[in-house]
Amino acid sequence: MSDYVEPAENLSEAWLRTLELVHARGGRRVNVLTTITDPLAPEDLAVRAAIDAVLVPGSHKSGTLHSVQTVASTIFPQDLYQDPHVAWAPALPDEQKKRLDEAADDLYAAYGDMLSLLCTANGNKLGTYFGRMVSWPGKEAGGYNQLADRVHYLRSAHAAGRRTHNLSDIAVGGEADPADEPLSALQDAGVQVYAPTDRRQRGFPCLVHIDLTLLDGRLSMLAVYRHQYLVTKAYGNLVGLARLLAFLAQQTGFDVGELAVQATMADTQQSDFRGRKGIEALLDSARSQGG
Repeated sequence: MSDYVEPAENLSEAWLRTLELVHARGGRRVNVLTTITDPLAPEDLAVRAAIDAVLVPGSHKSGTLHSVQTVASTIFPQDLYQDPHVAWAPALPDEQKKRLDEAADDLYAAYGDMLSLLCTANGNKLGTYFGRMVSWPGKEAGGYNQLADRVHYLRSAHAAGRRTHNLSDIAVGGEADPADEPLSALQDAGVQVYAPTDRRQRGFPCLVHIDLTLLDGRLSMLAVYRHQYLVTKAYGNLVGLARLLAFLAQQTGFDVGELAVQATMADTQQSDFRGRKGIEALLDSARSQGG
């Protein structure tokens, strides 16, 4: 049965409410929708500290653990983006538009330089999320840059005065594989994170789809996960998605709307973290420390 998590203003509270709901209903639920109404609202750093205290980097029976920051960087590598602190607009002076373009280009280039090495790391042999977004299919530099394409299209919409969503133009989705399709067929392809030929039932990629929707000048995002690991991955995923949405909004000049995550399977990972008591201890720590 589907579950709708009460929308939260910030991502820390959204993560907590999701973990609490799924834990209370047995530890695994299907089709769980989590919504953050203000993805750029400040995090509750005490909540992040509580989850990072559990995610001590290294080997664990659930696999290799990574900090929230490391997980977030798989979706948007914030450290590689030199924020120009200006948002795109049709009338923006050319010098400032150039700064925005250079910041994005430098991000893509820096990540491209790292991509081959990143793919040699444990768990990355099939590519990385951000690699698939900026160099599809994501194993080496020089592939199809879906983010650059979306930025270009959204800027065109902004310049034309479009402020309300248009499914054929603004939605970012689809499953076409640029390796098998001519570029002309890919203009509405959207942000790809997997190919339709992918037959794996679990493992990378858990994030399978990202949609962007424009309504009343606000850019919103929906991310679909086929298996959302609520302890080891979910908080970092929310941080990374919020940063990706902020980047796209800044580069296209739209306001930031809401961020939603649909988990076809949401999992509290009880068996990996001392059963129900372990999850309850994490929740108690996050709630007691959080503001």
